[in-house]
Amino acid sequence: MSLANEAAYLYVLSKELVKVNKKVQKYSQKAQKHLEKHYKATSPEEKVKHRHKHAKRVTDIRKLMEEHNKVLAKLRHHQVAFAHQLQKEHQVK
Repeated sequence: MSLANEAAYLYVLSKELVKVNKKVQKYSQKAQKHLEKHYKATSPEEKVKHRHKHAKRVTDIRKLMEEHNKVLAKLRHHQVAFAHQLQKEHQVK
């Protein structure tokens, strides 16, 4: 592929990585909030409700981390290809 194509892949994948990171951060804050509410709850029903919501967010975070790792693998691949193509086109040593 050309240098421009590899640069485009890097740009798109970096945007995707930022999007996934923002989701992970948002879900982490929600999970922490439900954990704190679980500790503060007085009735058993409320404790179960917040524990369940916390567990749901944690599973969402794990799914997002799998997606995060896939995007990182693609990003690493295209970064190596970009560096190779740059060296090939511009004779950088």
